[in-house]
Amino acid sequence: ITEFQSSMMGNKLHTISAVVVVLGILFQLRLFFLGLSPVKFILPELLDLPTPAIEEEEDDRLANIVTEKIGEGELLSPESFAAAPAAKNTAFLSLGDGRIMKIWEKYNQLSWSPVLRTGGADEVLRDAKACGKGGPGDTNGMEPKCGRPLGLWMSRRKAVDPNFGGANSAKDEDVLLVADSYKGFLMVTGIYGNDAEMHTLATRAITDPPEYKFALLNAIVQTRMGDIYITETSQKFQRRRIFYALMDGASTGRLLRYRPDKGGVVEVVAENLFMPNGITLSHDGKSLLIICGGASIVRFDLESQRMAERPFVEGMPGTGDNIKTMDTLPNGTRKKCYWAALGGKFSKPFSLPKFLSDKPLVRSILLALVPYPKLIKFIPQWTAWAVYDEQGELIEFMKLADAKAENKLIAPWLSEMEPIGDNLYLLSWYNPFLARIKRSDIRY
Repeated sequence: ITEFQSSMMGNKLHTISAVVVVLGILFQLRLFFLGLSPVKFILPELLDLPTPAIEEEEDDRLANIVTEKIGEGELLSPESFAAAPAAKNTAFLSLGDGRIMKIWEKYNQLSWSPVLRTGGADEVLRDAKACGKGGPGDTNGMEPKCGRPLGLWMSRRKAVDPNFGGANSAKDEDVLLVADSYKGFLMVTGIYGNDAEMHTLATRAITDPPEYKFALLNAIVQTRMGDIYITETSQKFQRRRIFYALMDGASTGRLLRYRPDKGGVVEVVAENLFMPNGITLSHDGKSLLIICGGASIVRFDLESQRMAERPFVEGMPGTGDNIKTMDTLPNGTRKKCYWAALGGKFSKPFSLPKFLSDKPLVRSILLALVPYPKLIKFIPQWTAWAVYDEQGELIEFMKLADAKAENKLIAPWLSEMEPIGDNLYLLSWYNPFLARIKRSDIRY
C-alpha cells in the first residue's frame, strides 16, 4: 500500500510538473506572439497627493465646475491642439479617427470643419465610417489604415519644407506639422481653405534601416532657432498597443531632430528613453522639457544636445501626457508656467504601474492572460492636471469631476488642455467628445 501511495504521489507530482511546464510554454508563446518580453524598469517614488486635499466631495473649489461635452460621437478621441496665428481666430485638433479638424469659437459656440484624414480621403479609403470606432484599443484594427495624428505644430512652409524655394515654388504659407503614429512626420498645406494637402516629410531616421518605419511618433516642438524635435514613444509598439510599451518596460523611445537644411533628414539625438511623450520648449528657450517614463519630466539641453543629469520634475502625482509652455494659469491669472495633463493616478497609497515596475514575472502572467481591452480598464483613471513654475516646483494640482454628474470623471486620461476665449478645453484620447469648462469657475 505504501509503495502504491508513493507511486500515486509521484505520478501526481509528475503531472503537476508537466502542467506547469506546458503552461509556461504557452505563456511564453503568447508573449512572443504579442511581441512582449517584460523587464524591470524604474519609476520615481510615489508622492503624497498635493495639499490642500482636492477630492471632489471635499473641495468646495470644484463645486461650481460644470462640464460641457462637445461634438460627442463626432470629435472622437481628441489628442492635441495647435493654435493658428491670432489673426486667424482658428485652431486645429487631431482626432482618433485619423482626421484633423479646423475649429473656431464665436459667441461661446464652437464650430468645426474637417481639414483632411491622414489615412486618405473618404472616397478612396475603404470603410472610412469605421475609422475611430474601435475605441482606445482599436478593436476593429482600422487605425493603421485611417491614420492616427497625435502631436500638432503650426509653422511656416519655408521653415520646414526642404523642397521650398525657387521660381516655381508656391508662396510661403502657414502649415501644420503632424506626428502621426502610423503615417510618420507630415506637413499639411492649404490648411485654411478647402484644398488641404498632405506631404510626408519623413518615415524613419537617417540611421534607421531602410525597412524601418516610425512606430509611434507622438509630439512636436519647434525651437526659436527653427529646429524641430519629435518624440518617438516606442520602437516596438504602435499607439493601439501603447500600454504594452509600459508593461513591457523596455526603453526603446527616442528624441528626434528634423533637419530641413539637410534635405529633410531626421537625426536621433537621444535614445534608450522610456516612453518619451509630450514635449515643450522651456521659457528661456535653452532646453526641451519632455514627459518621460510616465511620471517624470526630463530636460534636454539644446546647446550641448544632451539630456540633463537631473530631471526637471522627478515625480508627478499622475502619469503625464502632453505638456505646454504657458504664460497663464488655467484660470487665466498671468504667470509663466508649464501645464502637464495627467492621465492616471501616480501617488500614494498605491499606483499599479509603480507596483508592477519591478515585477516582470507578474506582468508576464498578467499580459498573457488578460486581453488588451481589459488591461486598459485595469489602469486607474482620473481627470487631473499639474502646473509647474519655471524651476519645476508644483504650483497647482487639480483633479476634477462633473458637479452635475455625481462626481463622474469628466475626461478620463486627460491628454491636453487648451484655453480658447473664456473656456478651457479638455482633450482625452479615451473619450468620443471634446470637453470644456469655464476658466472663471476654477478657483484657488
